[in-house]
Amino acid sequence: MELRQLRYFVAVVECGSLSRASSLVHIVQPALSQQMGQLEQELGVQLLHRSVRGVKPTLAGQALYRHAQQVLKLADQTRDAVRHSTEEVGGPVKLGLPSSLALALVGPLIAALEDRFPRIGLEVYESPSSYLAAHLINQQVDLSILVDDITLPGIHAEALMEERLYFVQPRTSPVVEAEEVELPMLAGVPLMLTTHATTLRHIVDRAFAEAGVTPVVKAQASSIQTLLLMVAQGGAGTIVPRSALAWHSAADLLQVNLITPLLVRRATLAYSRLGYLSPAASCVREVLREVVEAVVASDTWSIASTPAVRRP
Repeated sequence: MELRQLRYFVAVVECGSLSRASSLVHIVQPALSQQMGQLEQELGVQLLHRSVRGVKPTLAGQALYRHAQQVLKLADQTRDAVRHSTEEVGGPVKLGLPSSLALALVGPLIAALEDRFPRIGLEVYESPSSYLAAHLINQQVDLSILVDDITLPGIHAEALMEERLYFVQPRTSPVVEAEEVELPMLAGVPLMLTTHATTLRHIVDRAFAEAGVTPVVKAQASSIQTLLLMVAQGGAGTIVPRSALAWHSAADLLQVNLITPLLVRRATLAYSRLGYLSPAASCVREVLREVVEAVVASDTWSIASTPAVRRP
């Protein structure tokens, strides 16, 4: 089995047609068909269903397609690593993170990378936390900040930071009159929360359940930034990490109250065990850790903390 054959096979599956795939990989169709036949003969299984409408992978073909993608990506990354071994570190790095953390971290991270590794091109992908782990496993991103997804199979996760959750309400018309808020005090109070697709909602729902409180959810939003704009309009409160308020346009319209006992959201820096962490991605990993430590120590984010962890 050769890498060339795997590239041909991936092209055939993605194109759904031998003729279209032959144009894509620049090989005549009879030769491409012969390569697919040789691959099936070597593996001893049928890989493709052929019909007048095109080709589709069999179950065995689907398994080969998934593994071939990983093998080809690793081969490409190996070539790049060797090629750049005597050069300055560079290349694209895809980073996934929740939108609440993106506001606080992306700006300082880009500035630090520009200063130390100007040839690295950072690609930022914001997504609800519950989707980020899947992006890692599918190798759609190289690194990701996950929230409370520490023991997922196939993912290596390192403790990155902890941040407290706060009750946020309109400054001019608060729905709760107290400096510190206990969850039983929110019984009957209209709330706007993140959707169930977010790990933040899982943390909040669990805390309410443990406190024996059924929250009154007036509205939901997948984006914390949208949620804060909704709360600023008045009539409801929400529960979010303080980082969500960093540089938010409605921050001056909102009042922040500490929740007691403390509610904490834990973030980890993660990457897939199935893939290869390129030199550029490794550099982003280290710089991101330094940026988090600096931002957490600043006045903007003084309510978060970085755990003392040993870095592999």
